[in-house]
Amino acid sequence: MKTPYQRWAAALLATAAVLLALCAETVRLVDPFFHYHDPDPEGEVWFDQRAQGAGLLRSQAYETLLMGSSLAANYRPFWFDVFYDTSTVKVTFPNGGFGEFTTALDYACTQQDVQRVIFGLDPNLLARSPAEAPEELPDYLYDDDPWNDGQYLLNKDVLLRSGYTLLKKAQGETQTIQDAFVWDGNVFFSKELALAGYERPEETGIALPEDAFLENCRENLTTVTGWLEQYPDTEFIFFFSPYSILFWDKMDRLGQTEAMLALLEETTETLLRYDNAELQFFMADTDVITNLDNYADHIHVAGRVTYRMAQAMPTGQYRLTAENRAEVLDGLRDFVVHYDYDEIWK
Repeated sequence: MKTPYQRWAAALLATAAVLLALCAETVRLVDPFFHYHDPDPEGEVWFDQRAQGAGLLRSQAYETLLMGSSLAANYRPFWFDVFYDTSTVKVTFPNGGFGEFTTALDYACTQQDVQRVIFGLDPNLLARSPAEAPEELPDYLYDDDPWNDGQYLLNKDVLLRSGYTLLKKAQGETQTIQDAFVWDGNVFFSKELALAGYERPEETGIALPEDAFLENCRENLTTVTGWLEQYPDTEFIFFFSPYSILFWDKMDRLGQTEAMLALLEETTETLLRYDNAELQFFMADTDVITNLDNYADHIHVAGRVTYRMAQAMPTGQYRLTAENRAEVLDGLRDFVVHYDYDEIWK
């Protein structure tokens, strides 16, 4: 005969089992990260780029993979479908680490025959120490191992996000898959807002050595060149987003201009050694970068600009090559070194 303690323990275990089963079934049915069900292309709730990116890579059919940080988020996949006559999926990680992008790239290549990777190569991320890069991807989602699905099904946070997904769908607050994680419709772009969002640093009066960023840059580039070597039959198009003139004002006041230009020299020279690498360099478009009505802050540019950049990529208008690299980078250096930054505020 069971003692009262044994009956209480059995009841507790049974209750826990029922609650866990309800949690797992709710997550499986709602599936907020698209682990078991494909997203509805006409309307889903998008809220976690790192977790839901795995579902996009697994569920979509694509030849082209568009990746990058928040600077790539305002590119719509179907633009590249048209401009490159391809099929495209977009996965972006704000402030992403190169290790995270490697995980996503490798997983994409297990799911589809990836012919082309279009990657937003962010100089700010290249200059960052790899030790400071985030590693926030839920790795258990970026594989096809069913034995680790418990981390998804029996997860309090995922259960809460399942409830959030149901609520937003009930309220009709969904977005198409083409607008997933696009944020340019939620903010305004103007000179006033760009200036308001930019905290101008005090002048240091000290110039950093030209090689100040190169150690971090080379370590990060080792990861990038590893992609080129691991996937030699895949075309990699690296694009450099047009940082506004406020970015260069920041570099000027912090004494980092020459160090950042040296990083660009190192990066472009390194990548151009690879036959499967193509560089699209928008940073030297002075018409764009000096028009602060294009920006929400000192680096994030409006969707109307990203559309024009995407449209220009296959034309070669902004392509950086071994032949024109020195001319383009020297022109950028001359422009930002001699620019009258104080004039921006007059």
